[in-house]
Amino acid sequence: MTEPLASVEELTARLGYGLEGEERVMAEAALADVSATVRAYGLPWPTRAMAPAVVVAVVLAVAERRVRNPEGYRAESQGGYQYQLPATAPTGVELTPVEIQLIRSQAGMGGLYAVPVERYGGTL
Repeated sequence: MTEPLASVEELTARLGYGLEGEERVMAEAALADVSATVRAYGLPWPTRAMAPAVVVAVVLAVAERRVRNPEGYRAESQGGYQYQLPATAPTGVELTPVEIQLIRSQAGMGGLYAVPVERYGGTL
């Protein structure tokens, strides 16, 4: 198994609180899942040191979303309190289109390509 592209310590720095017990295990799993997803969109980046800083930032942002909202709730209410995320807000380890674009650009994917087309024995 490849190492995650970010550490639990980096994630806790963004969360602002420490992770212990089951919550730490969940965070480690989230970092592994997000790292695998990011690699699927980008490059294999076998170690954290080989991954561009923006890719690590994406991994941390997605893992933070997962840790803060593990059930993927979009809305909650209790008494007079109500909270709702926009319907377009990502949940779980889902990447946003912007995050996918950042990953692909760091992998050198994207842009314009010229592809020769052959038809009836000649190149167009």
